[in-house]
Amino acid sequence: MPANKKAMALASLLLTRGGYSYERSIPKAQVMGLKILSELKAVVPGPFDSRYANCSFCGLHRGPVFRCDGEMHVQCPDCGPYKVDLSEQRNWAIDTEWMIRKIRAALNIPAHISIEKLHDGVWQIGVYKKRAVLLAQRIELVVVNALHLFHGKTPRPDSWVITPKPLGRTSSDPLSGTATWWHLEERFAIHGNGLRLVGEESDELDLPVEPKSDAVHGPFSETFEWVHLPEWSSNPVRLTAAQAAVFAVLWWYRGEPQSAETIMSKAHLSSDKLIDVFKVKTANKGDPMYEGPMHAYETLVVRNRRLGLYSLH
Repeated sequence: MPANKKAMALASLLLTRGGYSYERSIPKAQVMGLKILSELKAVVPGPFDSRYANCSFCGLHRGPVFRCDGEMHVQCPDCGPYKVDLSEQRNWAIDTEWMIRKIRAALNIPAHISIEKLHDGVWQIGVYKKRAVLLAQRIELVVVNALHLFHGKTPRPDSWVITPKPLGRTSSDPLSGTATWWHLEERFAIHGNGLRLVGEESDELDLPVEPKSDAVHGPFSETFEWVHLPEWSSNPVRLTAAQAAVFAVLWWYRGEPQSAETIMSKAHLSSDKLIDVFKVKTANKGDPMYEGPMHAYETLVVRNRRLGLYSLH
């Protein structure tokens, strides 16, 4: 197995375990991967307790540390006193912030889309191909909390769920079709100082997502990704995930004016102003694909500049 692949497998194992793992507990086949992860700053060292240590002989017990003839020994209840091997006392944890940051970069998730912790060990890290992306330490955390994770306002039921491969046996489709499950170590590979998405040629990754564009919520489709503006075009206007999230929040408040801070927070966006996600870059001026959402914003959003409040017409 190539060194980078071993490193990715180790990163997945550490993510699954959570917390710190002693270096001696790392499979021998993946020890080389630890050096790579350390160089990438993908792992962080744990604290070293100089008062107690694991027995370097049996590795089964911890005991108090004492000095004898200038060397450190551990008093193991089974093996008796034994010289401490400092290399075996090192422990490491995956840096989840690093992992989230690199996965977002691999999926080209815009920086303005915020990260939300949905549950202990489960994060919504952005949007890929119009679908919410979840990262979890273990698939069981997603399955056990599926009602909370998949039946609220976010994330939508067609999310991508990224977790390490389970250590034990599990169903081939534990999410029962509510989301698409990706194995972290199979879908992502270490490339340079980050990660890259692999398997883009697969049918699953290239499967187009075509949400219904029929107007359900006023002029908006069920997912708010389409808005009907007859005076603009005979075809509905396609919105980005961020734009759709803004309109969904405005619709939820049923015309009651809200501050930009409230709206952007509810939409899980980090921008300070609504207009930030609708602005048309100079290079895209005149392109209906980009001008359409801006026209929708200007037409449908009521702005009280003096009070800094926003609502839908």
